[in-house]
Amino acid sequence: MIARILLGVLIGGAIGAGLGYFGKCSSGTCPLTANPYRGAIYGAVMGALLVSVFSQTPKKAEKSSNIIYINSKADFRTRVLDANGICLVDLFSNRCPPCRVLAPTISLLADKYVDKVTVCKVDVDQVTAIAEKYGVTAIPTVLIIKNSKEINRLVGLQPEAKYVALLDKLTKKSKEEVSN
Repeated sequence: MIARILLGVLIGGAIGAGLGYFGKCSSGTCPLTANPYRGAIYGAVMGALLVSVFSQTPKKAEKSSNIIYINSKADFRTRVLDANGICLVDLFSNRCPPCRVLAPTISLLADKYVDKVTVCKVDVDQVTAIAEKYGVTAIPTVLIIKNSKEINRLVGLQPEAKYVALLDKLTKKSKEEVSN
């Protein structure tokens, strides 16, 4: 983190000094273009602030042991399509920032609905056939599959409450079907 801030200070200072040297302020009061020294100081401060704000990583949640990672089309058939009940399938990529933001929510859902919903994750970079089969054009996409049929789909980063409300509704409905 300190190395990133120092790099931001150096880059910001260099840009500020360049603007101070080449850009001329008519009144002399512009902090960035009045002179190279003032531009360097202002640029260094701004570089440090920008790096410190944008380089913070969100807290990583513990990976849930209740998540099933799908590694092949056959594995998907066995774990999701042939399974009875409700399956939540998170189609993601490790290169996708919204997918990384969604990962802790999926872990929380896996722990909360441990005996009610099967939670699976499919890396679309590894198992592209599943994404193609379901026509996934944007990630993250969360499929809700019940008895081998897709019953709902949430595309993009959604708030945790939306997933909880949907799963609560589906698990309540499933309980009513079993009791009747």
